[in-house]
Amino acid sequence: MKYPNYIGLIFSALFLVIALLIFYFLISIKTYIVTNNKLTVISFGRSQKTYNLNELISWTKADVKGKYGRYEIFALHFKSGEKIKLSSDTYDNYFEIKIELTKNKQRNLKLEELNRNKAGLIAFIVFTLIGILCLIGAYDKLQNKDLDDKDIIAFGDKTSGSIQYINRKHDYILIKLKSYPDFNFRIQGKDLKATFVEELINEIKTGDSIFLGIDKTEYRTKIIKTDSLSFPDNYFFNETISVKSVHSKKNDYLKLSEVNAIRADDKYWDFGIFGVFGLIFMLTGIYGIKTVITKMNDEQ
Repeated sequence: MKYPNYIGLIFSALFLVIALLIFYFLISIKTYIVTNNKLTVISFGRSQKTYNLNELISWTKADVKGKYGRYEIFALHFKSGEKIKLSSDTYDNYFEIKIELTKNKQRNLKLEELNRNKAGLIAFIVFTLIGILCLIGAYDKLQNKDLDDKDIIAFGDKTSGSIQYINRKHDYILIKLKSYPDFNFRIQGKDLKATFVEELINEIKTGDSIFLGIDKTEYRTKIIKTDSLSFPDNYFFNETISVKSVHSKKNDYLKLSEVNAIRADDKYWDFGIFGVFGLIFMLTGIYGIKTVITKMNDEQ
Protein backbone atom coordinates (compact mmCIF):
# COMPACT_ATOMS: atom_id res chain seq x y z
CA MET A 1 0.00 0.00 0.00
CA LYS A 2 1.35 3.45 -0.91
CA TYR A 3 1.16 6.21 1.65
CA PRO A 4 0.52 9.91 0.89
CA ASN A 5 3.63 11.86 0.00
CA TYR A 6 3.47 14.26 2.94
CA ILE A 7 6.59 16.12 1.76
CA GLY A 8 4.78 17.05 -1.45
CA LEU A 9 1.69 18.00 0.55
CA ILE A 10 3.72 20.28 2.81
CA PHE A 11 5.41 22.02 -0.14
CA SER A 12 2.09 22.40 -1.97
CA ALA A 13 0.54 24.03 1.09
CA LEU A 14 3.62 26.24 1.50
CA PHE A 15 3.50 27.43 -2.13
CA LEU A 16 -0.23 28.11 -1.81
CA VAL A 17 0.33 30.25 1.29
CA ILE A 18 3.18 32.15 -0.45
CA ALA A 19 0.99 32.73 -3.51
CA LEU A 20 -1.86 34.05 -1.35
CA LEU A 21 0.53 36.37 0.52
CA ILE A 22 1.93 37.72 -2.77
CA PHE A 23 -1.60 38.26 -4.09
CA TYR A 24 -2.62 40.05 -0.88
CA PHE A 25 0.50 42.23 -1.09
CA LEU A 26 -0.30 43.17 -4.69
CA ILE A 27 -3.91 44.11 -4.03
CA SER A 28 -2.94 46.06 -0.90
CA ILE A 29 -0.52 48.35 -2.80
CA LYS A 30 -2.24 51.65 -3.43
CA THR A 31 -1.31 55.00 -4.94
CA TYR A 32 -2.54 58.25 -3.38
CA ILE A 33 -3.02 61.42 -5.42
CA VAL A 34 -3.87 64.80 -3.85
CA THR A 35 -5.50 67.36 -6.16
CA ASN A 36 -8.01 70.17 -5.57
CA ASN A 37 -8.26 69.33 -1.88
CA LYS A 38 -9.26 65.77 -2.71
CA LEU A 39 -7.48 62.49 -1.97
CA THR A 40 -7.84 59.82 -4.66
CA VAL A 41 -6.95 56.23 -3.91
CA ILE A 42 -5.73 54.29 -6.95
CA SER A 43 -5.34 50.50 -7.06
CA PHE A 44 -4.27 48.46 -10.13
CA GLY A 45 -4.17 51.70 -12.11
CA ARG A 46 -7.83 52.50 -11.50
CA SER A 47 -9.42 55.04 -9.19
CA GLN A 48 -10.84 53.21 -6.21
CA LYS A 49 -12.25 56.03 -4.11
CA THR A 50 -12.01 59.79 -3.64
CA TYR A 51 -12.08 61.56 -0.28
CA ASN A 52 -12.84 65.22 0.31
CA LEU A 53 -10.11 66.57 2.59
CA ASN A 54 -12.60 69.04 4.02
CA GLU A 55 -14.17 65.98 5.64
CA LEU A 56 -10.89 65.15 7.39
CA ILE A 57 -11.34 65.79 11.13
CA SER A 58 -7.99 64.66 12.56
CA TRP A 59 -4.91 62.52 12.11
CA THR A 60 -2.83 60.23 14.30
CA LYS A 61 0.72 58.90 14.17
CA ALA A 62 2.30 55.73 15.53
CA ASP A 63 5.92 54.54 15.61
CA VAL A 64 6.30 50.86 14.76
CA LYS A 65 9.29 48.58 15.29
CA GLY A 66 9.80 46.40 12.22
CA LYS A 67 12.26 43.73 11.16
CA TYR A 68 14.59 46.27 9.53
CA GLY A 69 14.19 49.12 12.00
CA ARG A 70 11.53 51.56 13.11
CA TYR A 71 9.03 53.14 10.76
CA GLU A 72 6.04 55.44 11.05
CA ILE A 73 2.37 55.03 10.26
CA PHE A 74 -0.07 57.88 10.18
CA ALA A 75 -3.83 57.60 9.86
CA LEU A 76 -6.40 60.01 8.49
CA HIS A 77 -9.80 60.08 10.24
CA PHE A 78 -12.81 61.33 8.29
CA LYS A 79 -16.24 62.49 9.48
CA SER A 80 -17.79 59.40 7.91
CA GLY A 81 -15.80 57.24 10.32
CA GLU A 82 -13.53 55.93 7.57
CA LYS A 83 -9.80 55.71 8.16
CA ILE A 84 -6.83 55.61 5.80
CA LYS A 85 -3.38 54.45 6.90
CA LEU A 86 -0.06 55.24 5.20
CA SER A 87 3.30 53.76 6.15
CA SER A 88 6.76 55.32 5.79
CA ASP A 89 8.30 51.97 4.76
CA THR A 90 5.98 51.76 1.72
CA TYR A 91 6.23 55.22 0.11
CA ASP A 92 9.46 57.02 -0.79
CA ASN A 93 7.69 60.38 -0.61
CA TYR A 94 5.83 59.45 2.57
CA PHE A 95 6.78 62.61 4.48
CA GLU A 96 5.77 64.86 1.56
CA ILE A 97 2.38 63.11 1.44
CA LYS A 98 2.05 63.43 5.20
CA ILE A 99 2.80 67.17 5.21
CA GLU A 100 0.34 67.78 2.38
CA LEU A 101 -2.49 65.76 3.94
CA THR A 102 -2.09 66.98 7.51
CA LYS A 103 -1.64 70.67 6.67
CA ASN A 104 -3.88 72.76 8.94
CA LYS A 105 -5.40 69.56 10.36
CA GLN A 106 -5.46 68.67 14.05
CA ARG A 107 -3.44 65.78 15.44
CA ASN A 108 -5.58 63.67 17.79
CA LEU A 109 -3.19 62.97 20.69
CA LYS A 110 -5.98 61.58 22.86
CA LEU A 111 -6.85 58.97 20.23
CA GLU A 112 -3.16 58.07 19.87
CA GLU A 113 -2.96 57.43 23.61
CA LEU A 114 -6.15 55.36 23.42
CA ASN A 115 -4.65 53.29 20.57
CA ARG A 116 -1.47 52.71 22.59
CA ASN A 117 -3.54 51.59 25.56
CA LYS A 118 -5.55 49.23 23.38
CA ALA A 119 -2.36 47.75 21.90
CA GLY A 120 -0.95 47.34 25.40
CA LEU A 121 -4.17 45.71 26.57
CA ILE A 122 -4.07 43.21 23.70
CA ALA A 123 -0.40 42.42 24.46
CA PHE A 124 -1.14 41.77 28.13
CA ILE A 125 -4.16 39.62 27.24
CA VAL A 126 -1.85 37.55 25.01
CA PHE A 127 0.63 37.29 27.92
CA THR A 128 -2.17 36.03 30.15
CA LEU A 129 -3.31 33.45 27.59
CA ILE A 130 0.27 32.21 27.11
CA GLY A 131 0.56 31.90 30.89
CA ILE A 132 -2.67 29.89 31.08
CA LEU A 133 -1.52 27.61 28.25
CA CYS A 134 1.82 27.05 30.04
CA LEU A 135 -0.01 26.16 33.27
CA ILE A 136 -2.24 23.76 31.35
CA GLY A 137 0.94 22.28 29.86
CA ALA A 138 2.43 21.94 33.35
CA TYR A 139 -0.67 20.11 34.58
CA ASP A 140 -0.62 17.89 31.48
CA LYS A 141 3.05 16.99 32.09
CA LEU A 142 2.21 16.00 35.65
CA GLN A 143 -0.52 13.67 34.40
CA ASN A 144 1.88 11.68 32.20
CA LYS A 145 1.64 8.07 33.31
CA ASP A 146 4.21 5.30 33.08
CA LEU A 147 4.02 3.05 30.05
CA ASP A 148 2.61 -0.34 30.98
CA ASP A 149 3.45 -3.69 29.40
CA LYS A 150 -0.20 -4.06 28.39
CA ASP A 151 0.10 -0.85 26.30
CA ILE A 152 3.00 -2.27 24.27
CA ILE A 153 3.01 -4.85 21.47
CA ALA A 154 6.33 -6.69 21.00
CA PHE A 155 7.19 -8.50 17.76
CA GLY A 156 10.28 -9.89 16.09
CA ASP A 157 11.74 -9.45 12.62
CA LYS A 158 15.05 -9.20 10.78
CA THR A 159 16.76 -5.91 10.03
CA SER A 160 16.93 -4.88 6.36
CA GLY A 161 19.90 -2.55 6.84
CA SER A 162 22.35 -1.21 9.38
CA ILE A 163 20.87 0.51 12.41
CA GLN A 164 21.65 4.22 12.04
CA TYR A 165 22.08 7.09 14.45
CA ILE A 166 20.68 10.12 12.66
CA ASN A 167 22.30 13.32 13.86
CA ARG A 168 19.76 16.10 13.35
CA LYS A 169 18.28 18.92 15.35
CA HIS A 170 16.34 16.15 17.12
CA ASP A 171 18.55 13.07 17.03
CA TYR A 172 17.06 9.61 16.63
CA ILE A 173 17.94 5.97 15.91
CA LEU A 174 16.53 4.53 12.70
CA ILE A 175 15.69 0.83 12.40
CA LYS A 176 14.47 -0.74 9.14
CA LEU A 177 12.79 -4.17 9.10
CA LYS A 178 12.49 -6.66 6.24
CA SER A 179 8.78 -7.39 6.73
CA TYR A 180 7.86 -3.70 6.98
CA PRO A 181 10.04 -1.86 4.44
CA ASP A 182 7.69 1.15 4.23
CA PHE A 183 8.08 2.02 7.91
CA ASN A 184 10.78 3.92 9.76
CA PHE A 185 11.06 2.56 13.30
CA ARG A 186 12.59 5.25 15.49
CA ILE A 187 13.97 5.60 18.98
CA GLN A 188 13.68 9.30 19.63
CA GLY A 189 13.15 12.06 22.14
CA LYS A 190 13.56 11.17 25.79
CA ASP A 191 13.52 7.44 25.01
CA LEU A 192 16.92 7.92 23.37
CA LYS A 193 18.42 8.67 26.80
CA ALA A 194 17.40 5.22 28.03
CA THR A 195 18.97 3.40 25.07
CA PHE A 196 22.33 1.61 24.96
CA VAL A 197 23.12 3.28 21.66
CA GLU A 198 26.65 2.04 20.89
CA GLU A 199 25.85 -1.57 21.77
CA LEU A 200 22.69 -1.52 19.63
CA ILE A 201 24.46 -0.08 16.58
CA ASN A 202 27.60 -2.25 16.88
CA GLU A 203 25.98 -5.57 17.79
CA ILE A 204 22.92 -5.67 15.51
CA LYS A 205 23.89 -6.10 11.85
CA THR A 206 21.90 -6.34 8.63
CA GLY A 207 19.78 -9.49 8.62
CA ASP A 208 19.98 -10.05 12.39
CA SER A 209 16.87 -10.87 14.38
CA ILE A 210 15.55 -8.13 16.62
CA PHE A 211 12.50 -7.64 18.83
CA LEU A 212 10.76 -4.27 19.00
CA GLY A 213 8.08 -3.03 21.36
CA ILE A 214 5.77 -0.33 20.02
CA ASP A 215 2.63 1.37 21.27
CA LYS A 216 -0.44 -0.82 20.83
CA THR A 217 -2.32 2.00 19.09
CA GLU A 218 0.39 2.40 16.44
CA TYR A 219 0.49 -1.36 15.96
CA ARG A 220 -3.27 -1.51 15.34
CA THR A 221 -3.46 1.57 13.08
CA LYS A 222 -0.25 1.21 11.07
CA ILE A 223 0.94 -2.38 11.15
CA ILE A 224 -2.22 -4.51 11.07
CA LYS A 225 -4.55 -1.61 10.09
CA THR A 226 -7.54 -2.71 12.16
CA ASP A 227 -8.09 0.84 13.46
CA SER A 228 -8.29 4.12 11.55
CA LEU A 229 -5.37 6.53 11.44
CA SER A 230 -5.69 9.90 13.14
CA PHE A 231 -5.79 12.99 10.93
CA PRO A 232 -2.08 13.93 11.48
CA ASP A 233 -0.98 10.33 10.86
CA ASN A 234 -2.93 10.26 7.60
CA TYR A 235 -0.75 12.99 6.12
CA PHE A 236 2.41 13.52 8.13
CA PHE A 237 3.50 10.61 10.33
CA ASN A 238 2.17 7.45 8.72
CA GLU A 239 5.63 6.08 7.86
CA THR A 240 7.12 6.66 11.32
CA ILE A 241 6.65 4.34 14.29
CA SER A 242 8.07 5.14 17.72
CA VAL A 243 9.95 2.29 19.42
CA LYS A 244 9.55 1.79 23.19
CA SER A 245 11.67 -1.32 23.75
CA VAL A 246 14.42 -3.18 21.86
CA HIS A 247 16.12 -6.49 22.54
CA SER A 248 17.80 -9.36 20.78
CA LYS A 249 18.09 -12.97 21.91
CA LYS A 250 21.19 -11.99 23.90
CA ASN A 251 20.81 -8.40 25.13
CA ASP A 252 18.34 -5.68 26.07
CA TYR A 253 19.08 -2.33 24.41
CA LEU A 254 16.02 -0.37 25.49
CA LYS A 255 13.87 -1.43 28.44
CA LEU A 256 10.40 -0.14 29.21
CA SER A 257 11.42 0.29 32.85
CA GLU A 258 14.33 2.56 31.81
CA VAL A 259 12.02 4.59 29.58
CA ASN A 260 9.63 5.09 32.49
CA ALA A 261 12.49 6.10 34.82
CA ILE A 262 13.74 8.76 32.38
CA ARG A 263 10.20 10.06 31.80
CA ALA A 264 9.53 10.25 35.54
CA ASP A 265 12.62 12.41 36.08
CA ASP A 266 11.82 14.67 33.16
CA LYS A 267 8.14 14.94 34.10
CA TYR A 268 8.85 16.99 37.22
CA TRP A 269 11.41 19.16 35.46
CA ASP A 270 8.91 19.89 32.69
CA PHE A 271 6.21 20.59 35.27
CA GLY A 272 8.47 23.07 37.07
CA ILE A 273 9.59 24.87 33.90
CA PHE A 274 6.08 25.16 32.43
CA GLY A 275 4.67 26.13 35.84
CA VAL A 276 7.21 28.90 36.49
CA PHE A 277 6.88 30.41 33.01
CA GLY A 278 3.11 30.07 33.20
CA LEU A 279 2.95 31.99 36.47
CA ILE A 280 5.34 34.70 35.22
CA PHE A 281 3.38 35.26 32.00
CA MET A 282 -0.04 35.08 33.64
CA LEU A 283 0.78 37.36 36.59
CA THR A 284 2.53 39.86 34.29
CA GLY A 285 -0.49 39.82 31.96
CA ILE A 286 -3.04 40.26 34.75
CA TYR A 287 -1.05 43.10 36.34
CA GLY A 288 -0.65 44.76 32.93
CA ILE A 289 -4.36 44.46 32.11
CA LYS A 290 -5.29 45.97 35.46
CA THR A 291 -2.80 48.84 34.99
CA VAL A 292 -3.99 49.67 31.46
CA ILE A 293 -7.68 49.57 32.41
CA THR A 294 -7.01 51.86 35.41
CA LYS A 295 -5.10 54.25 33.15
CA MET A 296 -7.89 54.30 30.54
CA ASN A 297 -10.51 54.98 33.22
CA ASP A 298 -8.42 57.84 34.70
CA GLU A 299 -8.08 59.45 31.26
CA GLN A 300 -11.83 59.38 30.75
